[in-house]
Amino acid sequence: MSEAKVEPKEEAHTSTIDVNVSLVLAENSMLKGQLEEKDALIGDLTKKLQQATDLIEEDTKSRIIADIKNKTTVPDKYLANKTTDELIKMKEVLDTAVVPAFKSGTPVIDKKSPRTELDNLFNEFSKVWRK
Repeated sequence: MSEAKVEPKEEAHTSTIDVNVSLVLAENSMLKGQLEEKDALIGDLTKKLQQATDLIEEDTKSRIIADIKNKTTVPDKYLANKTTDELIKMKEVLDTAVVPAFKSGTPVIDKKSPRTELDNLFNEFSKVWRK
């Protein structure tokens, strides 16, 4: 009889363990599913961050190239192959460069092309001749 009393306790104890193991396994599989969802979300956000970073870098690079092009006649191919840091350094150098000038303040180098000068001179003479 003592054996009969022990067996129901063991069965109850074993069934409780089985239920607990089942609950832990179910929770584990649920957590694995949530982890996979979070990993997918992190992957998507990482891709979006990389795209945004590339877009910002391209925008910065194009603005710096435009600023450099206003100050020099460097070919586009040369500027396009430079990194953003190199372009920033070029811009800084150009910003600090000073155009040589006479004591009167007149620049030594005129930015106008000879063709523009001739066109302006022709226009001035045309105005005088028409009068």
